[in-house]
Amino acid sequence: MARMAARLVLLFVAAAWQSSVASDAHCQAGHGYAPNSSTCVQCGAGTWSGEGSTDCTRCVPGTWSTVAGAGSQSTCTKCSVGTWSSQEGSPTPNSCQKCPAGTWGGAEGLGSLEQCMKCSAGTWSSELGAIDESVCSACPAGTWNGVTGSNNRTHCIDCSPGTWSSTLGASAQSSCKACTAGTWSVAWGAIAES
Repeated sequence: MARMAARLVLLFVAAAWQSSVASDAHCQAGHGYAPNSSTCVQCGAGTWSGEGSTDCTRCVPGTWSTVAGAGSQSTCTKCSVGTWSSQEGSPTPNSCQKCPAGTWGGAEGLGSLEQCMKCSAGTWSSELGAIDESVCSACPAGTWNGVTGSNNRTHCIDCSPGTWSSTLGASAQSSCKACTAGTWSVAWGAIAES
């Protein structure tokens, strides 16, 4: 009986020791292993870790966090509408850059410049950090623009002499109509035939 009790005690101690080793093999939330080490250290700003992790995970592109020792991904804040960031693990909102002129960003957390939507052909915008397509101005009558993402009114090309267009936001040169047979015009960017 004493032998059996001793064995049970040894089994209990062994199980407790294994449990202790297993729990020491992982870090508490907001911590991860230091490089080339099994020592748990606090995760830096721009990173986070859940309970039991061994690594600090970087905030994804389009997000940032100033919180050191973050225990969940929810501390990673999305870049605001009209901005984007391709940086992983950003510790500051300064990584969020404004969408360039000729584009707009209609959602939070854009993770690349390509996610900023381009103004349509026939329109242009010089505004930085635009949040919706309403900033894209139509090229005036007598002009056209076949390029998306134009950032200047000068990208709207005048209809050539002998042609005219009353269309706002024309996206093709074909919108410039030829003068009626037997008439002519030397004007660039004419908006009417007469």
